[in-house]
Amino acid sequence: MKKILSFLMAIVLVISLAGCTSASTDASGVKIVADDEISARVENSVLYVSCPDNMQIDDITVDGRRVWLSDGKYAIPNENQPEKIVIEADDIEISKGETKISPVLLSLYDSGTNSYSVTWHTGEKNNSDVLLECLNDSEKREITPYCDKGNDDYVNRAVFYELKYGCEYKYTILNSDGSENYSATFSTKEENPNEITFMHISDTQDEEYNGEVWKQLMDYMYSSGDSPDFILHTGDMVQYGGDEKLWQQMLGNVENYVSSVPTMLTSGNHSYWSDYTNGASSIEYNHTTVNLPEQDTENGIYYSFNYGDVHFTVLSSGDSSRTGVGSKQREWLENDLASTDKKWKIVAIHNPLYSPGKYGSSSDRNQVARSLQKKLGSIFNEYNVDLVLEGHDHAFALTKPIDENSQPIAFETDTREYNSATAEYFIAPDAPIYLMSAAGGSQNREVVDTYDPSLYVTAQPIEDYNAGYSVITVTENTLTSTFYKYNYKSGTLTAQYSWGIEK
Repeated sequence: MKKILSFLMAIVLVISLAGCTSASTDASGVKIVADDEISARVENSVLYVSCPDNMQIDDITVDGRRVWLSDGKYAIPNENQPEKIVIEADDIEISKGETKISPVLLSLYDSGTNSYSVTWHTGEKNNSDVLLECLNDSEKREITPYCDKGNDDYVNRAVFYELKYGCEYKYTILNSDGSENYSATFSTKEENPNEITFMHISDTQDEEYNGEVWKQLMDYMYSSGDSPDFILHTGDMVQYGGDEKLWQQMLGNVENYVSSVPTMLTSGNHSYWSDYTNGASSIEYNHTTVNLPEQDTENGIYYSFNYGDVHFTVLSSGDSSRTGVGSKQREWLENDLASTDKKWKIVAIHNPLYSPGKYGSSSDRNQVARSLQKKLGSIFNEYNVDLVLEGHDHAFALTKPIDENSQPIAFETDTREYNSATAEYFIAPDAPIYLMSAAGGSQNREVVDTYDPSLYVTAQPIEDYNAGYSVITVTENTLTSTFYKYNYKSGTLTAQYSWGIEK
């Protein structure tokens, strides 16, 4: 059966096959480079591609930017047609039978088109399809995924474009013989939600438990009535980022959650410091499928997405060993923050700008933090970033609003009740606030005695056998965050701290 794929985007596609390739100019004026055996055309701003059974499309590039293979249709993001389309494909050998897959990670691919993605790993090249069903009606789709070479295995990606809002979906990953391999469900949010809730977790890596602590935190969160729309992880998923078995174990322990709740990854140092990578590269890129701007993914990824009236910007602090975030990424950051009209702006980054731990406050360890303060502080203040989520130092810390000169500014607060507890709200602060939500694994840490207490509302060490996370809810005019510290030995909550921002 031939796989017919439709795309509606500003695309440059390149198709290069094991056989001969040819270039032609479509009636729309788009130059299409494709193998003679592949059919591709652009018609009414839709790209149509089909290939024989013995081939699998690996890569579609639109004006130099990669887009993922699917059955979706996409509006070209501007009025200009792409100049060039290049498609790469491989000959494939179809092996009938079951393929072992690693745990599946669901992500939000493109909020603008309400598109989601799933990413999973296999030991060999796979050509299985994915069935997508809307459980609210009878709509069904058959998705053709990409299968990329990873570091030690293959990375499989399927993108579900232009989904309906406020619907429940089921996706089923098939074996090559058409039988079911894995299935999960997820729900899309309404188009313009008045309230969103997400989980901030970081540094789940640990060598002893490897995901068991994170699972306990997830179990506790859901048993307590919190049900996040998505998870935002600020780096260091596993201890050795280049060890795929650790990723399988980590995600395997929380599989029931991360296969159904969109999980957005931030690149941490355990995925770009050579001591932890075992020669691997592009580690986060190989474990998630998100709508990336053009970039080098070797030492991390950066991207942005919207959810409700919140704009999220995810940075890579592994972009530059000297400055953390290099000049190209900073240029993209400014354009990204300047181009959004969302009321709230939240940034996620692994290496902290401000932290009471060693990487933020020890003179022999905080060179990158000091550089980030200078390089990013003025950008965050100029473009009115509200909150910066950090990781790396495994403590719980909440700063005062901090200006571009690394100074706390004057602010007003209002104390009120929130979820049967007391929360202190910053009233229309004129500078970003920085939050570190401890570690979601077993690697707890102390604060250092050289940190500057004048910068912080609270700075707390994490005791043995304790881990933490925050649940953050954003409405039209308020952001409320609650930090939970949990003892995974006794299975009890040991501390809770709520605070917020009011616009």
